[in-house]
Amino acid sequence: MRQIIFFIKSSLEEISPWNNIKTLHTNIRGDILSGITVAIIALPLALAFGEISQLGPVAGIWGAIVGGVVGGLFGGCMVGVSGPTAPKAAQIAAFMGAFVIGTMNEPDLVAAFSIIFLSGLILVIISILKISRFIHYIPYPVISGFMCGIGAIVVLTQINAFLGLEAEKNIHEVFKNFMHTIQNINKEALYVAIPSLLILFLWTPLEKRIEFLKNIPSPLVALITGTGIAYFMNLDIPYIGDKMNSTEENKIFSFYLPNLARLSEFIGPALALAGLAVLDSLLSCKVADNMTGIRHSSDRETFGQGMANMAAGLFGGVTTATATMRTVANIKFGGKTPLASIVHGLTLLAILLGLGFLVEAIPTACLAAILFKVGIDILDYRILPVLKKLPITDLLVFIIVLFVTVYEDLMIAVLVGVVFAFFR
Repeated sequence: MRQIIFFIKSSLEEISPWNNIKTLHTNIRGDILSGITVAIIALPLALAFGEISQLGPVAGIWGAIVGGVVGGLFGGCMVGVSGPTAPKAAQIAAFMGAFVIGTMNEPDLVAAFSIIFLSGLILVIISILKISRFIHYIPYPVISGFMCGIGAIVVLTQINAFLGLEAEKNIHEVFKNFMHTIQNINKEALYVAIPSLLILFLWTPLEKRIEFLKNIPSPLVALITGTGIAYFMNLDIPYIGDKMNSTEENKIFSFYLPNLARLSEFIGPALALAGLAVLDSLLSCKVADNMTGIRHSSDRETFGQGMANMAAGLFGGVTTATATMRTVANIKFGGKTPLASIVHGLTLLAILLGLGFLVEAIPTACLAAILFKVGIDILDYRILPVLKKLPITDLLVFIIVLFVTVYEDLMIAVLVGVVFAFFR
């Protein structure tokens, strides 16, 4: 009995937000400046991940808002910044194919946000049971194959948007309708997509020559350039405003109660989403640990993601995880406490409330270009130089995980990879 009481007490102490609250005053200026800067970087990514999830751009921003505020308050990585990520957005998009309303093929939003809420509840249970740290035992070929598969999914699913066409529902439709896509390119979309993509690829070489460009996020430059081209040329292409109307209050503020009557339908996807959240978040935290020399708390980070995903499910946000790109940017810009993550979330809320009309004017082709670059950056280049040196069993695990990730399911890929790796 004493052991049970001690276990419960230690678990509650570990996940208490007081660990974070007591640090908020220690780096106020640096955290505020970093939080605002990271929010500017996060805006185009949040919009893009909302689009790829099939829940809409506003859902992407809400995911970043609750991820920043709730994830920052309860998380276990002092410099971590949470929000929608490419793997989690891609996974939600995969689930959405199974949850549609009627013959119009409209997404069942109640189902989506119920799954997100339940995944958060599962994460809270995982954190209390103190099992999230076991994620570090997943073999490297599995992780590498998974990341390369995610990168491929992100790129492939954005082909249609890049070419000015309606996005396909899943990866199978992309391959099935590829010839139709090529034959029906909206050439006007390329006036936006190609310059945006060139900016993203050329920005790093330009930073090396022009020092002050390091302080300007390339996705923001691409977003402004692409939107400006579309506006001044009056291009007849798809815009974010075609799928949202941020001037209507009910579009910005929506509240979704989880439908527990359909628990048997939702529990499987929710478990998969929770598993990916642990994988995605803790790998990002490991990157932060290497950069700061400060060890994160895996169980508290899992709890923070659980609370953030429950909030995302209630407020209509895309599922969240600790985002590597935003976390690294936060560290580089001087963020040291969870205040930076909270400021990042509040800044995005202010943008959503005050500048929604600007968000509507962004072409989807511009977001597709940003996601192209994100997908390419996700690819695990570290494995390329050692592919020839890998044992045949490790190479087989990598290939299996890569193809199962792309063609079937993200979490099934990881599970299959771990099983193969175990018996190698």
